[in-house]
Amino acid sequence: MAVAQISSLDGFRSARRLAALLRGHDEIGSAVQVTRAALQRIAPFDHLAAWDEAVHDLFAANLGHAVVLGFLQLSEQWPAQRSTDDLIAIGRTASNIGRNGGSRVAHTLLAEMPKLLPRLAGAGELTAVLAALSHLAETGPESVGLAIGRLGQLLANAGGEDFAAWVSAGLRASGGRAARRRAYFALDDPLSARLFAVGRTGDDFARLEKRLAATTIALWNRKPRFRKLAIAPTPVPRRASLAAGLIGLPETFAGFEGEAADAIYLAAAAHAGAHLAHSTHRLPVGRLKALQIALVSLVEDARVEALALGEMPGLRRLWLPFHSTAPSGQATAAGLMMRLARALIDPDYQDPDAWVTKGRTLFADAAGRWTDPAISREIGGLLGNDIGQMRLQFNAKSYVVEPAYRDDNLALWDFGDQPDSPTETIELAVDSVRIERRDDPDGQSADDNAKPDETLRAKASAVTLLDGFPVATYPEWDYAARTERADWTTILEADAAVSAQPFDPSTDAEAMRWITELTRDASIGRRVRHKGQRDGDALDIDATIALTIERRAGSISEPRVYQRDAPGPRDLAILLLLDLSQSTADRDRRGRTVLDVERKAAAIMAAAVDAANDAIAVHGFSSDGRERVRYLRIKGFEEPMDAVVRSRLAGLGSSHSTRLGAALRHAGGYLAERRAFRKVLLVLTDGEPSDVDVPDPHYLVEDARRAAQQLRRRGTDIFAFGVGEHRFPQLDRIFGERYALRVPRIEVLPQRVMQLYAELKK
Repeated sequence: MAVAQISSLDGFRSARRLAALLRGHDEIGSAVQVTRAALQRIAPFDHLAAWDEAVHDLFAANLGHAVVLGFLQLSEQWPAQRSTDDLIAIGRTASNIGRNGGSRVAHTLLAEMPKLLPRLAGAGELTAVLAALSHLAETGPESVGLAIGRLGQLLANAGGEDFAAWVSAGLRASGGRAARRRAYFALDDPLSARLFAVGRTGDDFARLEKRLAATTIALWNRKPRFRKLAIAPTPVPRRASLAAGLIGLPETFAGFEGEAADAIYLAAAAHAGAHLAHSTHRLPVGRLKALQIALVSLVEDARVEALALGEMPGLRRLWLPFHSTAPSGQATAAGLMMRLARALIDPDYQDPDAWVTKGRTLFADAAGRWTDPAISREIGGLLGNDIGQMRLQFNAKSYVVEPAYRDDNLALWDFGDQPDSPTETIELAVDSVRIERRDDPDGQSADDNAKPDETLRAKASAVTLLDGFPVATYPEWDYAARTERADWTTILEADAAVSAQPFDPSTDAEAMRWITELTRDASIGRRVRHKGQRDGDALDIDATIALTIERRAGSISEPRVYQRDAPGPRDLAILLLLDLSQSTADRDRRGRTVLDVERKAAAIMAAAVDAANDAIAVHGFSSDGRERVRYLRIKGFEEPMDAVVRSRLAGLGSSHSTRLGAALRHAGGYLAERRAFRKVLLVLTDGEPSDVDVPDPHYLVEDARRAAQQLRRRGTDIFAFGVGEHRFPQLDRIFGERYALRVPRIEVLPQRVMQLYAELKK
């Protein structure tokens, strides 16, 4: 009874306080009384006191009568079976969001709630959504309205915890930039939609990758290197891409599901294989117009397919179903090109257009020269001139290669280095090359409002490989949300630049001699078991049984009944991964930079391991946000430690940040392709992981730790050399105390290599 009296007293006081605040606002005051009476029938008095406080805060926040009335309307309609704690939490959240994002956003939240509540029935789901929205309102107030307006769409695919994780990921991904936040929470960023599984149909590439690899080997006797194409917001459909010997395929082909998806992936892989086999020379761009580039690429596609069909006629069943275009009365450049593509592969196709007929005739007349790529440029140039005389419009920005299984044709072209070229920018929509863009201070790109290209000439100097080719995407572990973000980071890969003067580590000859002797003496490989020996460590059971049988049969033979284990041939592969972040430019007390020490260590170890006939590769990395993890190939496993590699070492520079987890995953992929008994990934770094878009100091540490653990589970030994005079407190966390070794100066390197080999022999 005492508790009920206290609760009643609290309710009475809160009601009086609210009534005093609403004095003179008769419309709201009357609505509060009606709603309060309705709530008294479903809620205890102590909850009514909290409800009064929620209404009081909404009104005191000066958000306008519409917001308060919206909360009262929600309260009147509140389901009796649901706790009023949730209603009070909504009111408090609306007040908080309104203070940060404005009254319109708060009103939108209250208006959306009746539709959302049935989808947030689970324990804690509503709490998670409200907490995420409050956090977003405080961190990115310009974006909270966008997220609320799409709550219904988002919650149709996932629950409240998933929504909270999605909000957290968006705030991290935006790197503090309002424009990127708006794109993410408006679902204009494809990555945002992908993370929340909006409209996703599954990862067809992952499902079919092994089958595609087997098909490519069977058709072309080539072991392919497939990569899932990096995410890129483009206005045109994604196409396959060839770059640096890699076959890039999209996660899904839009509009293709089930058996149709299987068919287009097989067709795309077969077409890519035809290019690898028959497109042996890159074509110089010169002063070709964008239309001529597209037409030459089309003829080259037809040429390699014709050669492939000459060897394997059955491939026609893979490719022909995707050539479904038909004659049309309205002639456009893109439409005629689709019709020509079909005419060059389908002998039964009839087209009345004179231009299509001319293209087919030129191609047929050149049949005796199909092995010569020059015919593609000849025929494409002639057909392009005809299109120009016909005054047909060609929009290079919106052009996309058809049919869908064909690649973007970027790998066919040699853009060269023509800084003085007067030609205009090539606008073909491809994602394998990053087109240079400059951002205005307000976050908008200067290219967004540019006028369409009138001359349609290709400008080679504008197409630049800023950081390398985007060759792979990798997940990233969010320790706070305890989830792995699929395809969160993008690797941009390139060969390291060559310096005019090679790097010479001869000043450290003593360290070189020590490490060379150590690597030669420390044989790492499979042990070989020798059976049927005169002496050994254990009995050879098979030989013992055979000898016993022989003796009982009356035969006398030499007793070779022992077995002995001995070291086998060396079988070790090491990948040195160098941290090239900006912090490696710091100098020690002797005036040497960390990068200098890394370079010397890499040169000494590579030369020593190479001299011992073990396989070693040297790569480097740095990052500029999750979409630009730069990965440089300095020395390949098959390359000798020669002047070229030393020149690449000399050309290394320090820049940007250290997204270690993504680099570990990519380096682990290189090691996974090696056939070796022992695979070792050795990281040379000067500090802790960090990046410009990650404010949480523990986030990238935990992701790198997870990447290291995953590599160890797959059979890769992973170690770290902490280079420099720092204490490296996070290296032990990432790699483990036994596997994180300190190299304060180059003279200590032999001791650390000795520790490394001692661990490998265990």
